[in-house]
Amino acid sequence: MPRTDELSVAQPRLLAAAAWRIALAMLPLGAGLAALAPLLPAARDVADPMTLTLRIAAGVALSALTLAVILLLLRLADRRRMRDAGLTSPRAGWRLAVWGALLWTVPAAATFGVLGLLGAPLTVTVPGPDLARTVLLLLCAVLAAEAIPEEAVFRGYVTYALGTVARGWWVIIAQALLFTLFGALLRQSWNLTDLSLFFTMGIGFGWLRLLTGSIWMSIGFHAAFQTGAQLVLTQEAIAFAGGTGTAMLALGIIPFTVAAAVTSALGIPRAVHAGSRTARHGLKPPAT
Repeated sequence: MPRTDELSVAQPRLLAAAAWRIALAMLPLGAGLAALAPLLPAARDVADPMTLTLRIAAGVALSALTLAVILLLLRLADRRRMRDAGLTSPRAGWRLAVWGALLWTVPAAATFGVLGLLGAPLTVTVPGPDLARTVLLLLCAVLAAEAIPEEAVFRGYVTYALGTVARGWWVIIAQALLFTLFGALLRQSWNLTDLSLFFTMGIGFGWLRLLTGSIWMSIGFHAAFQTGAQLVLTQEAIAFAGGTGTAMLALGIIPFTVAAAVTSALGIPRAVHAGSRTARHGLKPPAT
């Protein structure tokens, strides 16, 4: 266990041990995501079923590799189990994932409804079956290639490793900074808007990890957010009459704010937590 709450004064030996393990855990995710774009066809229609299917297949491989590296690190370097890093089984965490998805979906849908009444509606441009197929394939692609591997690494192993040298909000802030740096390096972009978005996501998802001791609620929220954002901003199946900034109000600002307010004030419903026995290594549980 760490002897101090701050990374800046952590014992050098513990900090060095955490640093190399974090770097190793992030390596397959970074390499996989960097290789993913060139491997996929540069199709004009990103909603093309074949393109989405290839994204899913590549994402499954990426998730499997990422989880395998984390498993080896936990077993060989840390002598821990997967659940000690918040990586519980889907059987234990599916309720948390669904609740996390609802925390994004409900306020986002309500906000788009209000924007529609104000003259900036969402319009479906394809037949119902085509829309359903696109949403399902896109959700699977986001889960496999983004939500599961990114949450397993940053809110899972990175959070666990940082918990050996820090506690509480220091862990959340540190993993959010690493998540922001990772996103900037991957995109080769240092745009302040993008950096602030990654940092906000890292803080929000880290808070859900602190609150539940599991990555599943952040997986659900992450998947819903990215699926909704890509559906509105990049897919031709949905047209939005407002601009990108207005869309981000409904996609990001309001859902994240509502989720923070709801979880801070009410915590997690007991029925949602049922069956999820999780660990909060390095994370001090919120006061009740």
